[in-house]
Amino acid sequence: MKKKIIGILVCMLLIATAVPAVTSVKNSTINAIVPSHPLPSMAGSWTETQKLLAADGVAGDQFGSLSLDGDTALIGAWGHDDNGADSGAAYVFIRTGATWTLQQKLLASDGQADDSFGSCVSLEGDTALVGAGWDDDNGVDSGSAYVFTRTGTIWTQQAKLLPADGAVGDLFGGAVSLSGDTALIGADQDNDNGNWSGSAYVFTRTGTTWTQQAKLLAPDGATEDLFGWWISLDSNTALIAAKWDDDNGDKSGSAYVFTRTGTTWTLQQKLIGSDTAAGDRFGVDVCLDGDTAIIGACYDDDMGTDSGSAYVFTRTGTTWTQQAKLLASDGAADDSFCGDTGCTSIDGDTAIIGAWYNDDKGTNSGSAYVFTRTGSTWTQQQKLLSSDGAAGDSFGGATALDGDTALICSWFDDDMGINSGSVYAFTKVVLTVGITGGFGVNLKITNNGLINATDVAWQIHVEGGILGRINKTVNGTVDIPAGETVTVKTGMLFGFGAISITAKVADEEQTATGTQIIIFSMVK
Repeated sequence: MKKKIIGILVCMLLIATAVPAVTSVKNSTINAIVPSHPLPSMAGSWTETQKLLAADGVAGDQFGSLSLDGDTALIGAWGHDDNGADSGAAYVFIRTGATWTLQQKLLASDGQADDSFGSCVSLEGDTALVGAGWDDDNGVDSGSAYVFTRTGTIWTQQAKLLPADGAVGDLFGGAVSLSGDTALIGADQDNDNGNWSGSAYVFTRTGTTWTQQAKLLAPDGATEDLFGWWISLDSNTALIAAKWDDDNGDKSGSAYVFTRTGTTWTLQQKLIGSDTAAGDRFGVDVCLDGDTAIIGACYDDDMGTDSGSAYVFTRTGTTWTQQAKLLASDGAADDSFCGDTGCTSIDGDTAIIGAWYNDDKGTNSGSAYVFTRTGSTWTQQQKLLSSDGAAGDSFGGATALDGDTALICSWFDDDMGINSGSVYAFTKVVLTVGITGGFGVNLKITNNGLINATDVAWQIHVEGGILGRINKTVNGTVDIPAGETVTVKTGMLFGFGAISITAKVADEEQTATGTQIIIFSMVK
């Protein structure tokens, strides 16, 4: 009997030593990891982590215009009163770990009542651009914009920007966008092509000095087009809305793409939605990221009167084409999906679009929707609501997105007084997975996000072997603290031959192949 057992063990060893001709049994192969990849964000993966408030906020501040860059957030409060009623302010918050704290409050050095400093903001790195569209330096409501820079932890005003030909009522600074050392500033009520035809100005920085580089006008601009109503700048490309343009009917709207070569800006293309109609206001909001543009039409009626929609355009070479039209899955009349300046944000293949008149938590409580792109197809991934939302909050009136972090404002939240405003931080759970071998199949799940992932569903299925005798499925859920890795296992498998492995984490799936050698699972 003892000899028989020894003979079996020898056979097993012979089989094992024969394996290198087919699959190496070195430890590095047994434990080889299938190249890990970030899982696309899954339903429910965006989680509210904090509510941001101005410490000195009061009624009517409307804290909530937004810009986000990495671990720094810039939030405007155009109705704040430090320099007079509605003079305005802006707040810089920084994130340490997963916690946002106030770094500094910004005020215009010469701010006055009704300037509305902070009605729009833009942030890149250590530079902040703040609009004050109702400043009066070039006449009543002519407008201005301010540049602040950060050294260490201190922000100081670097410049005040004024157009060379600013005039009464232009509202220069009603929209701002910053990219590197270039600032794009809208003046939607400029009159060069007729009353309220609109314009946009480009300023550039050399050292610490800002100078006007260009004034942009729509070649076909006309009275009340409001060209410059909202704008977005990315490197040498500018996207400028004209929400009251009439090409597809009265106030159907349009948007213009300009590009820069050297110091010269030229029109690349005029964008119009494929099915826009009178009153849609295509261009009420625009957002640009590389070769992708999103343009809102808040009064589109596909899901009911004034339900709203957003159009995605992409650029190939120098040509822009419509890639998709985005609608809220549960959109309804008067939701105003994509319905305010700054309510749309995009980063790569993810977009967040606010619907500030949605009624899920009461009339006009508001919501926001996350869309993701795979190839050229956009799908709604999640609907976001504030944890304490209430009627009239208008959550979703502005959004900002950078990587796995989103900020969404509630213009009319009342925590610090009626219409004082607030901002909610959301973070996406980011998981990577690796399938490894050993005594059975192991699945390593790493939480690369800033928040803990709880009740993450997983499944491992292994099948194959000679005569298909291996067929095992193991399921479970697991909690994964931020920054940690958890390994889940099938347990011991017995058999010989090729195996296929399917691993699922939440709604995502990954596959691998390998070889089963008696009790060893080897993953290729």
